Amino acid sequence: MKRRGLLAAAAALPLVRLARAASGPTIDVKRLGAYGDGRMSDLATVREAIQTAARRPGSTVLFPRGQYFLGTASDSYLVSAKGLRDVRIVGEDATIACRSVNGTSTMLELEGCRNVTVEGLAFRDHGLKRDVNWLGAAAIRLSNARSAGCQDITIAHCSFDSVLGAVVSRYTEDDPELRTRGIELSDLTVRRSYYGFNFQDNADDLVARRIRCDDVKRSYFPYGVSNHDVELDTANNATGFTDVLIKCYHRDTTRIRVRVRCRGKRGGDAIVALDNQHERGRGTIRGIDVWLDVDDADCKLDRVVLISSLDRDGRIQKHTTNRWDDIALDGNVRICDQTKLIDIMSVAATPGTLRIGAALARNPRLPASFPGFRATVARAS
Repeated sequence: MKRRGLLAAAAALPLVRLARAASGPTIDVKRLGAYGDGRMSDLATVREAIQTAARRPGSTVLFPRGQYFLGTASDSYLVSAKGLRDVRIVGEDATIACRSVNGTSTMLELEGCRNVTVEGLAFRDHGLKRDVNWLGAAAIRLSNARSAGCQDITIAHCSFDSVLGAVVSRYTEDDPELRTRGIELSDLTVRRSYYGFNFQDNADDLVARRIRCDDVKRSYFPYGVSNHDVELDTANNATGFTDVLIKCYHRDTTRIRVRVRCRGKRGGDAIVALDNQHERGRGTIRGIDVWLDVDDADCKLDRVVLISSLDRDGRIQKHTTNRWDDIALDGNVRICDQTKLIDIMSVAATPGTLRIGAALARNPRLPASFPGFRATVARAS
């Protein structure tokens, strides 16, 4: 399908249905016995509230003002919400927290849920070790049940501080074709975290608006997914990690529209990367529309956009059977002379199409050629 620009591409994406307002009873975690004082463990009470909601479609789980400590976490799901239907999980100036001591965990797992809203909550892991790979807790994980993926999930007006990931999703190994679909993210802020939003071969048809990541190692990391429409602000990333990494490991990654406003990038290999590391060398990253607004990046930043293919050991391949197609890049980018604008490090055997928009075409750092692509550069106005 030919793409007709940013607005047309966004309009072509499926609309995410807003979760209906819950019509059933309100389950107040404090009335069930939660302390909400940030010291005593509220894990058992929160689990009870979620299990009650699973039996009562249309209910609301309410967290009044307070800090709800779920205890220590080590390779576990602290609160697993299975099969919720038409449920709202709502906070009123409330924080859900844990303290990771080992491995990875999740504070709130939504498993095979339909039409669920999470809003008004803050999440924090007091034990996150961001300099250690995979030591910390994800805040919200979307996962598949044995026969159903999550569907129609809304996460709004939440904040995340020092978490392994704000919102993450992963396919189910025993049924990798099962999909989570229909996700709306809005008014979310992530600070001092490892991942912002990580979608691992699962979570299609996603719309994200007013998403802010401050001092986050990797703000947006999708692979093996389709139909994402994301607007993202990133700031103060001094970790050296790429802010937006669109990748392909097992499944093709298709139809991603992302608008990135980046400020205060301190060093690193790129702001946006399209990395193809397909396990059989046959992956495709296709239908990617990127608009960039970049300023205040220091001169240690290597490049703004990186396109590369990697072998299984993570080594750059100069030539590859992986491919990229229908890629659109545009935006206003202000960078040092030492920083490359677009760096294509791997040449695909089958050339794909690359479109450079009019705003980016005015940039003096635009390369003279685009190896491995049939490139179209718009006339700079």
